Amino acid sequence: MRARVKTGIEGIDRLIFGGIPEGNQVVLAGGPGSGKTLTCFEFLYKNALLGHTGIFFTLEEKPETIIENAKDAFTDFKDIDALIASKKIIINGSNVMTNLKGSGEAEPRYAFTETIAAIQSLIESTGATRVVIDSISIVSLLIKDLFIYRTLSISLVTVLRDLKVTSLLTMEIETPEKNKLIFLPEFFIYDGIMTMYESGSGGSRTPALEIIKMRGSKHSFSTVPYEITSTGINLLTTETYKDEAEQVF
Repeated sequence: MRARVKTGIEGIDRLIFGGIPEGNQVVLAGGPGSGKTLTCFEFLYKNALLGHTGIFFTLEEKPETIIENAKDAFTDFKDIDALIASKKIIINGSNVMTNLKGSGEAEPRYAFTETIAAIQSLIESTGATRVVIDSISIVSLLIKDLFIYRTLSISLVTVLRDLKVTSLLTMEIETPEKNKLIFLPEFFIYDGIMTMYESGSGGSRTPALEIIKMRGSKHSFSTVPYEITSTGINLLTTETYKDEAEQVF
């Protein structure tokens, strides 16, 4: 049985029966403001507390913005500065967005190839075993040729697999509503898909998380509401998935 990497978010770990299979590359898809980036930060933070080095590659925001937003949301996370200072959490990529911009198709393609090489180099030099890339959707916006985009996506996943890291990669979805979701072919390049969207209808819609697939692992099919609290991402436990996953906790 493959080792498991706990996300540190108890509700998610229950849904995937103990954690992400080690070495999996998992897409966390959701709309703007759904909490994707914060979920990824908590993953790195909780793992850093256990001694695992993690890297957060931001392809859009500046590193200081990522840190500031995490501190604002997770006021009970008292060790953020210490973990960053000790390089257990490494936040990198402030110039990636600028580097990806170009006047033609070739420039973004070569720039992202260089970005993949930079990611590989930093993982190798730091010995990181946990990786976040936020957000890979920017690549699809800048590279319009679907063949090139999917080829580069495969290249990125191959590099991460070869390095034996466990990764979360965020991706934007066009709608926050579950019944309107469309999964593009590139979603299935990855080992796992987790979605954060709004369930319900009208004014009663609430944010909810669902595991669509997780290669190498049984997982719950429950759709579970969640909230962002000062102590982290809190999934509002339902007896259905609690009973299914109790055996691993």
